[in-house]
Amino acid sequence: MKVALAETGIISTLNPLLASANKSTSKLMDGATDILIIGAGNAGMPAAIQAADLGARVLLVDKNPFIGGMLNISGGHISGANSKLQIAKGIEDSPALHYRDAMRMGRYENNSELLKLAVEHAAAMIDWLAEIGVEFTPESPFFENDHEHYSAPRTYMGPEYARSLLHPLKAELQKRIDTGQIKLQLNTSITKLLKNHENRIIGVEVRSKSGKITELKANAVILATGGYGASDALKTKYNPKIAKSKVICLPHATGDGIVMAEQVGARLINMDKFISFPGAVEGASGRLQHAPDHLTDGIWVNKQGDRFVNEQTLNPDQRERAFLNQKDFGFYYIFDHQTRKTGPGIIGWDEKQIQDGISRGIVKQANTVNVLARKINVDATRLTATIARFNQFVNAGVDTDYRRQKLTRTLSNQPFYSIPITGSILISHGGIAVNHLLQAVDANDTAIQGLFAVGETLGSAQMMGTAVLSGMSVGPAITLGRLAARNAFRYARSDPFLLAECENVKHMENKALS
Repeated sequence: MKVALAETGIISTLNPLLASANKSTSKLMDGATDILIIGAGNAGMPAAIQAADLGARVLLVDKNPFIGGMLNISGGHISGANSKLQIAKGIEDSPALHYRDAMRMGRYENNSELLKLAVEHAAAMIDWLAEIGVEFTPESPFFENDHEHYSAPRTYMGPEYARSLLHPLKAELQKRIDTGQIKLQLNTSITKLLKNHENRIIGVEVRSKSGKITELKANAVILATGGYGASDALKTKYNPKIAKSKVICLPHATGDGIVMAEQVGARLINMDKFISFPGAVEGASGRLQHAPDHLTDGIWVNKQGDRFVNEQTLNPDQRERAFLNQKDFGFYYIFDHQTRKTGPGIIGWDEKQIQDGISRGIVKQANTVNVLARKINVDATRLTATIARFNQFVNAGVDTDYRRQKLTRTLSNQPFYSIPITGSILISHGGIAVNHLLQAVDANDTAIQGLFAVGETLGSAQMMGTAVLSGMSVGPAITLGRLAARNAFRYARSDPFLLAECENVKHMENKALS
């Protein structure tokens, strides 16, 4: 009997909530809101909506003067198996297959419990978005070329990218603000989490735009503050190699929730993992247009003057890993005058941008490879040998180093050009460790009572492992945001049904042990 109970997961699932429920006599505070959600982005908004619909008193706080967080700029891709739309198109898929794909792509370093929660509830999340008015493109679900392909088309996107998600979510949020179910407080920065004598989180200290310091009390706090891609301090501390990456996330992504959670004893996880996307032009706007949309005639060389990847690979994961494995950060895109005339494949660039880059010293130009090498501070002998070897591959029709397929012509039409390429940061992979109830945990994996975390505050690696997976940032943020709200509501209100379930499990556990 004991083995059977353990296999069902009933005891392990309810034990953390049972511990919370046992403290119910000292938990509820007069005058406190039920649930305080910090961060009104793609995790915080769905969490607030869900909590309000359950009957909770919700306070939603954000340091920005606007809501939506990264939904204001991101692509807004989400992924999931067995949504109504996918089934209607006759696509065979399953959450189990989604899970296996994600695990394989992430090199099995994903958090299995959280990933399982995300993929098993993804279809319900997508269907809910459709119900509240989110429009998806006619192609959805599709294979996304910016990421390694899943085994089935399961990525969704709106015609206005993330704004297609943002507008309906804002509308749903506003409905509940208008009825008084949710109170929204903007321009409010959280300075620290508050604990009582039992080390339970009971609220936060906040600073208004005017600098006034106040305390907000709550029976449960959900951190949905996002990642730390815009924090020079955290990147330098944990990921110094990629700290020079171009920041394309919004400036509010400074890891506030991650820092505050660590200060109250939460364990951080995956802080050594950080994916910087190769392709941004260093010192100017624009980025490389990758295959299959553009198959360059040029080559990419590292700062030692060597090629390091198939420049036309269709696998973005292969490109990202090869880039991050280089000794020095960044690389050079080398091409000749013929490529300049036909178009180098940099998004947003035409002849005017190339000439402007030359004038500003960003694009280097030289009549010989030796001179070009000196201009970019690369060993001339190695760069000359690299280009000569590539030209031999073109003449032979076979790239024995990296299996590049399109070998149209040699790099031999002077002058030669070099553009410095760096990485860009949109999401961060490290964050707060949580249990399957989305409660923050300490170094001993003990739940920090009253504190929940969702979204990029958890770090993207918990969903993606050491890769970047299509639709597995925004989607799980919405999914787990809704689940965290349910768990936080039960914690905050000491749900009588939950208490009865816990007592029943205690009875079964005692019986099994007797």
